[in-house]
Amino acid sequence: MRANKGVDLRTGAAFLRNEFYNISIYRVSFWLNFIYTFLMMYSVGYVWRALYAANPSVTGVSLSQMISYAVLGVALEAILHPRNGPQTYIMEQVRKGTIEMDLMKPIDFQFYMFAKNMGGLAVRFLFLVLPSLIAAYFLFSLELPGVPALFGFFCSLACSVIISFFMNFILGLLSMITMNIKNINWGYNAVLRFFSGQMVPLWIFPGILGTVSGILPFRCIYAIPMSIYIGNDAGVDMLRVLGVQFVWILLLWVFSRLLMKRVFARVMIQGG
Repeated sequence: MRANKGVDLRTGAAFLRNEFYNISIYRVSFWLNFIYTFLMMYSVGYVWRALYAANPSVTGVSLSQMISYAVLGVALEAILHPRNGPQTYIMEQVRKGTIEMDLMKPIDFQFYMFAKNMGGLAVRFLFLVLPSLIAAYFLFSLELPGVPALFGFFCSLACSVIISFFMNFILGLLSMITMNIKNINWGYNAVLRFFSGQMVPLWIFPGILGTVSGILPFRCIYAIPMSIYIGNDAGVDMLRVLGVQFVWILLLWVFSRLLMKRVFARVMIQGG
């Protein structure tokens, strides 16, 4: 994602200011999202407490670890859910026939989408994720990890944000061909929720499901950073799963660049 004409920092700052402006306008939407996040945290916490009451060894970790895992999964949805990805914006621009204006900008299109996405992500992290986790710390006894785990968590979270962006960007490119990816996006979200470990930890998946979830990149988005946070992946295991994320970042970056070149060539040939 190479930017042109040294506009990288200025572009990122501009999108960040724009998202701050948007959130100051759409305050009702912000508070509804915050209330939704809090209610979901309470719901998943209640469900896991009920499951542990019936079977204390249901997941192989302590109840406090599982509560922290589940609550963290709800909080991170504010920045990792596909609805917050670039594919929605790209699809709308394609539908309105104005995507050419974005393609003609003197900046790499992928970097432009990345900067735009990071602006919104930074605002949602500051005003949704952090307040939600602070509330969860006092209300749900959210565990705080040690320094190594916390550092590994933030490194892993940065990787998961990049991986999520690349996968969403690829969906956005597909909208330039199919014109509408609403059904594809819905299917992607369903698969992501199931195989990412957002609600149910992947290490309890049986047989073939566990094997498949270990091969797919979805676990890099939720399961890996959350497992590092609760200490389920520590030491050498932490380095191993971080390496898995780095490999997926490289693979998805290469694939997205190749796909972008093919899609843009097709758009130009069709006169789009």
